[in-house]
Amino acid sequence: MERKHNNQFTLQVIKMLEKYHKEILTCTGCAFCKKACQVYFHTRKEKDSPKGRIMISYGLLTGELKEDASIVESLQKCALCRLCESVCPSMIKITDIIRAARHDLKGMLPEHERILREIEAWDEPVEGEILLVMNSRNEIVDEIAKKLHATAWHGGCGAAIERMGRENKFAEKLIKKIKEAGIKQVIYYEPYCRKYFEDLNAVNIIDMIEDVEINGSYAVHIPYDFDDEFIEKVKSLFKGKDVMYIHECCGGRIEFREAFPEEAEKMANDVIQKSKGRKIITTSLECYEHLKKYGNVVDLLHIAKFKG
Repeated sequence: MERKHNNQFTLQVIKMLEKYHKEILTCTGCAFCKKACQVYFHTRKEKDSPKGRIMISYGLLTGELKEDASIVESLQKCALCRLCESVCPSMIKITDIIRAARHDLKGMLPEHERILREIEAWDEPVEGEILLVMNSRNEIVDEIAKKLHATAWHGGCGAAIERMGRENKFAEKLIKKIKEAGIKQVIYYEPYCRKYFEDLNAVNIIDMIEDVEINGSYAVHIPYDFDDEFIEKVKSLFKGKDVMYIHECCGGRIEFREAFPEEAEKMANDVIQKSKGRKIITTSLECYEHLKKYGNVVDLLHIAKFKG
């Protein structure tokens, strides 16, 4: 697929990557990470592997490489799933290096420029005593907001902006609106949002779920990059139930699936195949919106029984 870029690229002063100089040099080039990378599995291109992105980051850091369209594409064609880190014998923080490299890039993919504009243009009332922050316009958000006596905010926390390598000023504006509106509690879902709401009375909706209503055998999809606390709480809800767990990335993050739809579709089908015919329960509305196009899928929130 031919890709056009809107920016002219020149060598820039490296900032964020400097923090990971020693981490980058720790890479021995063993290529164990390639075995776990779903993107590389489907493209078989070295630049699409974690090892390839480490080498590119090193080249940018030393000045041996100049930023161009192919470099931007390579560094962005990563779902940040962290599966590569699970097999790295040197325990390198590969995802953090890629995030740092993205932060230092001057150029953006056209799809990412569009996503950035759409997120930053999102305008919705922040009102009431309880605000339910969800990165989804799915009808389930409004249904849950009613159950929790909350006001729904469908614009999310803007985490995709940071994942693309840009400063998340959207979250700063949202937090300011929350404080000005006198919101007493913020409820969120995506673990990524927690860092933005640390100074607020915020709770993950997972803590408000008492039980799940299921009958039969299911496959529970939990992205590997979700924090351990969230994963353990999800697993506690399914304790004693007939479920299997899938921790692979489905390619559902908006910045990935919009920029790389072919790879995102293949990764979604990887998850569907791993389910072995079981109905899939996702733990991310972004993943749900993506996966439901390829298989029998519901989100955790569809089957949740809330406390009280």
